[in-house]
Amino acid sequence: KIGPGPIPIETEEGWLLIYHGVINTCNGFVYRMGSALLDIDQPWKVILRSKDYILAPHELYECIGDVPNVTFPCATLTDADTGRIAIYYGCADTVTGLAFTTVEELMNHMKENPL
Repeated sequence: KIGPGPIPIETEEGWLLIYHGVINTCNGFVYRMGSALLDIDQPWKVILRSKDYILAPHELYECIGDVPNVTFPCATLTDADTGRIAIYYGCADTVTGLAFTTVEELMNHMKENPL
């Protein structure tokens, strides 16, 4: 099961989408982040999606809290000049985390690990 995350980021190749996915395990739900590329003119068309998640609960503050095992993307800030992306995300529904990547890193990850 997947759901929306922050507002998509416009790139030369399409809309870069960071979303959340949830799986049910024997220890409860686990929320992870994934990435996808949507068509720039028809954003309902998925061009590319990563097979592997880009961030999953690992740190103590992501695994223990009001809702354990949650990394839930909420917002992004993108530097258009450098392509650097700051991802603000909920951690175990208790604190806010901040992760950094680049447009290039996410695009390469999707191309190297397509679904």
